[in-house]
Order: sequence, then C-alpha cells, then structure tokens
Amino acid sequence: MKKKTVSIVLFLIAFIATYLIICFAIPGMRIKLEAEPIEIFFKSITHMVFFKTMISLVVAIIFGAIPLFFGKKK
Repeated sequence: MKKKTVSIVLFLIAFIATYLIICFAIPGMRIKLEAEPIEIFFKSITHMVFFKTMISLVVAIIFGAIPLFFGKKK
C-alpha cells in the first residue's frame, strides 16, 4: 500500500481506539449510570465530545505521521 493509504488507515484506527479508551478505560472519564448497556455506551461516547475528540485527534495525528516520516524514501 502507498504511504498515504497506510497513514490514513493508522490515523482512523488510532483515533477510534483512543476515543474508546478514553471513554471506557480511564476511571475518571467513565459514566456511572443505572441503565441499559446500550444507553450507557451511547452516553459514554457523547459525554465530553470536544475534549475526547481533541485528545484522540492529537494521538491519531502522531500515529498517522509515522509512515510518512519513517517510510522508504525514493
């Protein structure tokens, strides 16, 4: 695959993984509700969207840039 394609795929995977880790693995960011699991899932994703998106974006940009800097040079 081309460097740009690998970079985009890494960016997307890192963004989604980081966002979900922030939502569910960090104890201070978890939501404590007494509700159905699907409702807890959607509320966790939509709670503090801007903050979680900014952190995920920074991490994803770093991971997405790795193939561009360390790939084979022509």
